[in-house]
Amino acid sequence: MQVQPIGQLLLALAVATAPLCFALPWWAIGWCMAFWGYLWVRGPAHSAVPSRSIRLIFFSIGLILVFISAGLRFDGSDFITLLAVMAGVKPLEVRGHRDSMVTVFLAYFLTITSLFVFENLAMTVYLFISVWVTTAVLIHVNHPAGSFGPQLKLSARLVLWAVPLMMVFFLAFPRLSGSLMNAPWSRQNRSGFSTLMRMGDVSRLVTMDTPAFSVFFDSSLPEADQRYWRGIVFQSFDGDTWTPIHRQRARRSSIKGKVLTRYRVVLEPHGHRNLFALDLPVTATPVATIMADHTLQTRRPVRQRLTYAVTTALDHRQDRIGHPGDRYLQLPANRNPQTLELGRQLALAHTDPTARVRAGLDLFRSEGFTYTLKPDRLGRDAVDDFLFISRNGFCEHFASAFTVLMRSAGVPVRMVGGYLGGRWNAVGHFLTVRQADAHVWCEVWIKGAGWVRVDPTLAVAPDRVDDGIDGFLNTGSWLSVISQDHWLRRWIETIRLGWQTVNFRWDIWFMGFSATDQAALVKKVWHWRYGVLLVGALLGLTIAAFFVYRRQRQRQPVAIEDQALILYNRFLKKMSRIGLAKPPYQGAYDYSRRVAGDHPAFEKAVAEIVDCYLSLRYGREPGDDDLKTLRQLVRRFHPRKRLKMDNE
Repeated sequence: MQVQPIGQLLLALAVATAPLCFALPWWAIGWCMAFWGYLWVRGPAHSAVPSRSIRLIFFSIGLILVFISAGLRFDGSDFITLLAVMAGVKPLEVRGHRDSMVTVFLAYFLTITSLFVFENLAMTVYLFISVWVTTAVLIHVNHPAGSFGPQLKLSARLVLWAVPLMMVFFLAFPRLSGSLMNAPWSRQNRSGFSTLMRMGDVSRLVTMDTPAFSVFFDSSLPEADQRYWRGIVFQSFDGDTWTPIHRQRARRSSIKGKVLTRYRVVLEPHGHRNLFALDLPVTATPVATIMADHTLQTRRPVRQRLTYAVTTALDHRQDRIGHPGDRYLQLPANRNPQTLELGRQLALAHTDPTARVRAGLDLFRSEGFTYTLKPDRLGRDAVDDFLFISRNGFCEHFASAFTVLMRSAGVPVRMVGGYLGGRWNAVGHFLTVRQADAHVWCEVWIKGAGWVRVDPTLAVAPDRVDDGIDGFLNTGSWLSVISQDHWLRRWIETIRLGWQTVNFRWDIWFMGFSATDQAALVKKVWHWRYGVLLVGALLGLTIAAFFVYRRQRQRQPVAIEDQALILYNRFLKKMSRIGLAKPPYQGAYDYSRRVAGDHPAFEKAVAEIVDCYLSLRYGREPGDDDLKTLRQLVRRFHPRKRLKMDNE
């Protein structure tokens, strides 16, 4: 049995699996490294290959570990782990050509899986490298006698030649609605705010530097204190969890304002229905509905990148008539008694609701509260523990405590979850809002003014608006050690912003190319002018490919003997057109004698061609001059004219 190229197969699997290390549990990475390392050290010998029963035991252990890691929920990330377990065990049973081919196609499948998990330009470029290496291994499996270096060059040419066809299929192949990569492979695709919030949920989001959405403004960038991105309004509180209004109606009243800001939001998939917009949205694209609490919602959860347009009134004036109702005074019974008592004292001390709000904010300013990413663990009465014991927390701690305090003082309050701030990209001219920018604030109802935004966090951390979360919590990048005015920092920052812009544009144009975009492209191409341009471009690419192919053929050296055979076959083709084809069993010399006997007019010309061919083909030292002579003889040979002469 022929020895299989284990080293090359392990190379293909390692290159294809490398990106998935960011999505795999630590034990799965160690699993693959252990088996592959064993095969690498063992070499191509077959004596130490584990038996079938042992391999089955290994796979069973891996399957059990996958189910233990998955827990009660088995989703896309667990399928990736299972695929890694298979990739670790499969090389152990490589015996023949069939096993090697299955291993190569497993490497291809791992490559495709990485494209579903990581939707960015860097990963797309890396996947071309993975396909290049895997294709070279595929060539080596089928031609093991060849050197792997030239096979890598051949694989590179094959991949490059496939790029134009790939582009045609990408643009023209029918696709379902949604983006190119419309598959929720991992749990991390559900991120951001959910319909439930507990103390500590937002502080966990701050540790995530991934983008939540990006914004393109049609006008100037709003000021820092106006970048409150409204997402979800929390109304009910059971002592532990805040929840929004269920079965909310669409907004009927209109929002008025003179300072209007128009912008487009590119929202990353988060698995929920809520969208994000600056306070307060006036109009939105049909994909979004403006609800009664001025939030935006879609009909279905956002499981793919979504683009929508919004117009916001930054100087908004809400409906000031009426009262919001007792639901914004609701508090659970027998929970947080100290806070309830403090609220009653504020109500007795201040008859004006505005004064009660100021008193609540003064409490945060003067009683030694601390804004921190690592708050203390709280007990059953979490608000009491925060206000009277720990006094350190994140934005949701201050907003929750302020809401409970004001409701106990008789002031209608609700909490708003969303984001605050964002990073401005001066190269691409867009704002990126990350999960780390997550924030919670309050809205109090003031008679004659309506709902008024109150951010209790700013009473403790007033620099949170201007400096952002990085500046306040000192979570900036390693560039902070370099001076702000240093040329190296400016250069690195420009490169970072440029790469972010290119990657973001790639996400929109390539990863976000959906059925709607394809239909719009077809409508444009359908116009005859665009059709002519498209046909011209395709024709130009075809001609360019032909000349490149011809030049490559010319660069490849062809032996004189082979060139002589090509010319002789051209001569035989001319003879077959007039009915004098050479039988396969007949040699060149016998054929020339037969033609001369049947048609004397051909004798001299055919004899010269055949003699020259035989000399080049079988002579000891064929030369370029003889090849040139044969080429001229074949070119000047016109059998139809000689056939007429012979008939006359």
